[in-house]
Amino acid sequence: MNMAPNYGITNNNEDEALLSSTDEPVQKKQQLSISIPQPSDYTRNFNQGSQAAIIRSLRAAGVKFIRFATVDAYNTIRCKTVPLAQLSGQRRTNEVSSPLSNPVSIAEICFAGLPTSADVPAAPNLSSRNVLTLQPDFSSLRILPYASKTAMVMCTAHNQQTQELSPLCSRGLLQRVLHSAKEDLGIEFSVGAELEFMLYRENKDGIMQPVDMSTFGNATTLNEQEDFISTLYDQLERQDIPVELIHSESAPGQLEVVLSYSDDILQLADDIVYARETVTNVAKQHGMKALFLPKTSMMAAGNGSHLHFSFREAGSQHRNAFSDPSQPTGISRKGESFIEGLLDHLPSLLSLSIPTVNSFRRVGPGCWTGHKLGWSTEDKDSPVRVCIDLNTQQASNVELKLSDAAANIYLELATILAAGMEGIKNGKVLRPMMNDENNALPLPQSLQESLDSLKKDELLLSILGDELSTAYIAVREFEARTETTLEEEVAAALNRA
Repeated sequence: MNMAPNYGITNNNEDEALLSSTDEPVQKKQQLSISIPQPSDYTRNFNQGSQAAIIRSLRAAGVKFIRFATVDAYNTIRCKTVPLAQLSGQRRTNEVSSPLSNPVSIAEICFAGLPTSADVPAAPNLSSRNVLTLQPDFSSLRILPYASKTAMVMCTAHNQQTQELSPLCSRGLLQRVLHSAKEDLGIEFSVGAELEFMLYRENKDGIMQPVDMSTFGNATTLNEQEDFISTLYDQLERQDIPVELIHSESAPGQLEVVLSYSDDILQLADDIVYARETVTNVAKQHGMKALFLPKTSMMAAGNGSHLHFSFREAGSQHRNAFSDPSQPTGISRKGESFIEGLLDHLPSLLSLSIPTVNSFRRVGPGCWTGHKLGWSTEDKDSPVRVCIDLNTQQASNVELKLSDAAANIYLELATILAAGMEGIKNGKVLRPMMNDENNALPLPQSLQESLDSLKKDELLLSILGDELSTAYIAVREFEARTETTLEEEVAAALNRA
């Protein structure tokens, strides 16, 4: 998926030419290593002509508001709504103003210092007095089908004085990792995502409960939720978010939406953010609530957000460099090294991929998530699984099952890819397949155990940087010490949905 979507905006030829120009950060120098380019290598590069074209198109589409959005380290979407007239300068002049003259700003503590619970103190190393400005990436622009006359654009965060990319910006971190993969290792990644969630509705007694008691792949759920599924698909399609599959899952009221495999990792991450928001809002439109909470009942399966990874040589088209039928495993040497890098850092990565106390309730024997450190091919209870193409019978990608919607997708992808990249760079040899779980090392069984591993992981700490890692660990450790019951977690999730 290399072509930029049109987001439902119709442009004339002049505007199309302007829209094709990029608003990506400009690099002042290159640091080609797994340590990735530094935030100071990136500055704001706003194309005023591109904004003018987009504003004209949005105005023609009836849009009145744009949400400037960013995702904080704890996966909260933080945004400010800007009237289109204000952004275009329409109220004062006919000229189009640049965001540089009227920047949308937000306190730095909102990016990595504020936790998800009001009872948890903010990270001590960040200040509410320091302000960052938001640079819109207009390639991520979407007109929101569920919000009246409103569009949203994902942003990167920049130092207000120097305009350098902030080290606290998770979206910017993913950009830097992807740049290093291409320029340093000569590879480009492809990623796919599965989004699981549960639908709840209030019963006649006023109690919220799952909408059905169906099971995996059951037609009953598809029939009963036909209107919801149809509306959801239509709204995702209007945002140019490609859907590969929709089906019921194993738990009561549970559905899974599989997004199409993508070569544009940053766009896929944006799509995941938009898709989750769309699911939540379409559920409301149909009198329901959608829960992405990893675990809602100890008697039922949980909600995951499985990720699939492969890669190709930079500049090549469609050739999967993860696969090599001449190898005994069917996986290329680089593919094996990528998996080994992932396994080496998996205990630490869990603090970013399943980052809450509730997330770890989904980890254990028989949960189909994996609880031992290892990989396999068709064992769906393995945390890292090599998927086999049914047509070619060759390895096609590697799946990480220990991932859920509580994770900041930008941080998660950046750190997973960096771990795999280190494996490739160092030519790590893949350990034998896990055939006997009894002989495999256990993975962390709690958020605190995983955070303890992260604090000793030099690679991931260097990728995250001092400011972000210090703030992230401080808040997550406090959350890990805060005792909550599963019932309290479900009630809080329903209240937010």
